[in-house]
Amino acid sequence: MAILLGVIGGVSALYRSQLFEIRTVDVIGAERLTVDAIRSRAAVPQGATLLRFPAGAIKARLLDYAWIADAQVTRDFPNTLRIRVVERKPAAVVDTGETFWVVDSSGMVLGEQSLEETTTLPTIRDIPGLDLKAGRASTSEVLRNALDVLSGISAELRQKVRAVSAPSIDETMLLTTDNVEVVIGEAVDLAKKDAIVLTVMREKSGSVVTIDVRSTDAAIIRGLDE
Repeated sequence: MAILLGVIGGVSALYRSQLFEIRTVDVIGAERLTVDAIRSRAAVPQGATLLRFPAGAIKARLLDYAWIADAQVTRDFPNTLRIRVVERKPAAVVDTGETFWVVDSSGMVLGEQSLEETTTLPTIRDIPGLDLKAGRASTSEVLRNALDVLSGISAELRQKVRAVSAPSIDETMLLTTDNVEVVIGEAVDLAKKDAIVLTVMREKSGSVVTIDVRSTDAAIIRGLDE
């Protein structure tokens, strides 16, 4: 019994001691975010040790930040806490008519985009009734469809897209850098739609104005002389 009590006392003393005090917080996975910003958001308490630190609260604070999709908090003895984050990837900028918002492919609103910032992301516009807020996923089916279109088309076509006009799902239209309007509609049969659009743009480069592929069996093509 004395030995058992001694062991328990030793474990308790070790738990309360500062032997494994956290002196370093390593951050892995930071790309857009800075390491300092992630450490600040994690807010590891002063004097915490690897045996007693609020792992759940640290992870919750990290996941409360819109740009972070997932986070893991692990120990690296004797004195290092390791934070591994998975950042959300921006997919488009949404123009509400009043504000520009950066969103990922799931519709999660990551934050505002200032007019002074330059971006290579396509702009999605003309969507009715948007109510966007940082850290909250949009419930707009029209926006969801536009994002599904952007993520479902080929990299070759996506690179040509400068904006998406989406007053409705059926009227969803890609506006290309070649000033071609691609009426793509619902995010279905995207591989077929993509192939038709690229073929037409190659064969009628400089003369095509509108490509309507809402029906892949009866695509409508309009040129400059029509």
